[in-house]
Parts: sequence; C-alpha cells; structure tokens
Amino acid sequence: MSQLSHIYFLITPDVHMMDLAGPCQTFHEAKSRGLNLTLHFISPVENIKSHEGLTFSDLSDLPESINEHALIIVCGSNYYDGIYTDSLSQQCIAWLQSVLSSDIRVLGVCTGAFLLGHAGLLDQRTCTTHHQRTEELARVFPTANVLPNRIYVQDEHIYTSAGVTAGIDLALALIQQSAGAQFAVEVARELVVSQRRMAHDPQLSQQVSYRNHIQPLIHDVQDYLQSHLTHKLSVTELSTRFRISTRHLQREFKLATGLTVRDYLVELRLEVAKNYLDQGCTIESSAYQAGFPDAKALRTAWKRKLNSALR
Repeated sequence: MSQLSHIYFLITPDVHMMDLAGPCQTFHEAKSRGLNLTLHFISPVENIKSHEGLTFSDLSDLPESINEHALIIVCGSNYYDGIYTDSLSQQCIAWLQSVLSSDIRVLGVCTGAFLLGHAGLLDQRTCTTHHQRTEELARVFPTANVLPNRIYVQDEHIYTSAGVTAGIDLALALIQQSAGAQFAVEVARELVVSQRRMAHDPQLSQQVSYRNHIQPLIHDVQDYLQSHLTHKLSVTELSTRFRISTRHLQREFKLATGLTVRDYLVELRLEVAKNYLDQGCTIESSAYQAGFPDAKALRTAWKRKLNSALR
C-alpha cells in the first residue's frame, strides 16, 4: 500500500459537518506530526452550505486530474430519497468517474457511499454505510454486497464507513497503513479517541486496541511494552521503572484496558508473531521474534486466543 500524500475532500450540497470534520481533523493531526500530507477541499462551486447551516467558502474547483496514489474522501450529506441526483452532485459523480484509476483510493463516509454507488464504484463490491441506511443502500444498488453493523469496509481501493465518528476510525486505519501502528496510536491519543476495528476483521491488531482511555501512565506503560516485546518483561520491572507499586500498576492497568499486564503483553506478541507467520517465517522464528520464550508458548497462546491449533 503506497503512502498517503494528497487527500481530496469532495464536498457536496447539504454535507454533514462531522463527516467532513472528523477525517479532516485526523489527517491534519497526522500532518502536524510529520506525515507528508496535502489536504484539498474541492467542490463544483466555491460555496457549499452544510446541513447544519454553516457555509463552507473558498472551496477549490474540481481538478482536471489528481495526483497518483491520492485519496478522495466523499463526505456524507443529509439523506433523502433521490440523494445525489441534484445537478451539483451529478457534476461530482462525473468528475469522480473521469479521474479515478486503480491506484487512487476512494473513501465514502456515511451516506457518501450512495454517491460512490451512483458512480458505479459499488458494483459487485462489499461496502457499508450508516446503520439506518444499509437497507436503502442495498435496495438502490442491488449488485453491491452491503454489510450492516460494520465500522468500515475495504474492498480493494474502495472504502466505505458507517456514520459520523466511523470516518475517524477509517482515517486512523489509513494512517496506520501509511505510517505504522504506533504513529496511528499517537494521533488517536491526541484526538482522545481509540481506533476501532472492522467487526469481521480476522487480524489480531492489538497495537492500537485497548487504548480507549486517557490515563497517561498506562499509555506510557503500553508504549514501553510495545517497544520491548523481545525482552523478558515482568510487572516488578515495570513498577520499578515507572516508580509505582506492583499492586497499583496492576489495578490501574486493568481499570484502563480491561486486561492484566500479562494478558495485554500476550496480545501484542500474538499480533507480531502473526505478522511474521504471514511473511512465511517458521513458527519457531516467529515466536522468537515476537518475544515468546519458545514455539510451544506461541502455540498455547494462539490456541487460547483463537481456539484453533497453529500449524
């Protein structure tokens, strides 16, 4: 997956402010932290009034071409029967069809999925939208495979998300793909949000899970564990390093994450081991590189977590 560089926010009439502001703030925070991003705000007209009443002005024209490996974000608008059939939205659809290529990613936030559907981008694809609109999406675009109750869905270079804050979740996922899990964690912490996963995602991504708290000490402990997975770690060592009692550390860690320190460490090591296994490494090598004492320990943790034998 190529690194993000240019992000185009496609703004249509009656746009929902949060569907724009959520991903925008997320990518802006990533940019402020060093990710090389250029944000563009585009529309067929210079001024667009949001559904909430605020007017966005000085918007850029729809460009004749866009940068390779760009990301186009279609911000959701207020839903009504016949959404995106107005003339301005039709211009957006025609533009999207004219510039799209396989190396350009397109993200439909909430009802933005309907615009993607009108552009033919959901044909034979898996997708989602706001939970109140999944039935309409399936009805209007019968060749689409609409999944209800999903935070977001990726089908090749086409992404769709549920409503409002799900756009933030998807933006964080794209930042993780581009700059790594730890960078995405830092962005999420600044926004005081956690990164959620797709409900059907089989991966064990724990690097950004269990961060739905605002305890600085526990975040520091999690960061330390993440960067020292191959070390022999103990609660005693951690309590000494962070100058708190073992009892206090264990209690605060469990309150913040819902896991014990030991169980959280196993979750992290499982994900790292899985990544090495996916790259073709042996079980023994994957176990060692993830910080497990031996292959048997990895097999035991794998079976306990996934209820299946590691082969």
